[in-house]
Amino acid sequence: MVKSRIFDNSRLLTAHPGIPHYRDEIVCFASRYEDRSYPADECYFNRELYLILIQEGRSEIRLNGTPLTLTANTLLLHGPHYLTDHLYSSPDIHFMTLAIGESLRTDNAYLAQTTTLLLELMQHNGQFTIPLTAPESHTLLQELTALTALLGTDHRFLRQRIQTACLALFLDIADMLSHKHIITRRPTRREHLLAEFHTLATQHFREQHFIHFYADRLAISEQYLSRIVRRGTGKSVGQILNDLLTMEASTLLDTTKESIGEIALRLGFSDTPGFCKFFRRQTGLTPLGFRKRAHL
Repeated sequence: MVKSRIFDNSRLLTAHPGIPHYRDEIVCFASRYEDRSYPADECYFNRELYLILIQEGRSEIRLNGTPLTLTANTLLLHGPHYLTDHLYSSPDIHFMTLAIGESLRTDNAYLAQTTTLLLELMQHNGQFTIPLTAPESHTLLQELTALTALLGTDHRFLRQRIQTACLALFLDIADMLSHKHIITRRPTRREHLLAEFHTLATQHFREQHFIHFYADRLAISEQYLSRIVRRGTGKSVGQILNDLLTMEASTLLDTTKESIGEIALRLGFSDTPGFCKFFRRQTGLTPLGFRKRAHL
């Protein structure tokens, strides 16, 4: 059974407090196959700006339904609110991960502008990855390694120093991208609709639980949307929405003191019993039982 969970810095640090970090605003660390935090056959709803530099090995994922193969000297970069299915990693995988929270990124005008423009450019090109030359990969690896070391210091102006290091990193990525002739394949109508569905789903799953909303927004029939999503992801529309709701509910139960009724209301359920029935069907636990077990 595929497991689903939220990926954000706070929850990652709860599970792995030794990862280099500054508060819960940024994490930067190296990983290999044996100590990776992303087992195969898991689905993640990402809440941070997310960067991975693949140094060795190979990994396969689906990002908002788009299949991606990551190999050595490949940079993966995307913004928050993406749904990732992790399918496979080779035993020789070696990569660097950087995840930046919104507060750190937007609190610095230059960093916010640079990352926003870079993400918009990549989105316009229809890409999530950048192929790098060996020297380019080495340059970024040096910057990420230096950033990792910086996170463990007691610099008097550490937050500003971190933002400066991140700005230099993303300016270098933007410069590398500007020198590349990116050949983009025009997506088929089905691929475009699948990507648009994922965008809508990650934005509206809390209040819109049924397929007709998404089919109406995409101006297609419910049957056609069902076929596109099933063919592209192996899941039904309902499964994707339920996974997102379950991940969000689990996070709220684990990290807030909101009542079960308040969480049910926040997630668009008309009553608490309906939410409890849904959650138990998805997880095998009642919301209260899940909260007690999580706190234990």
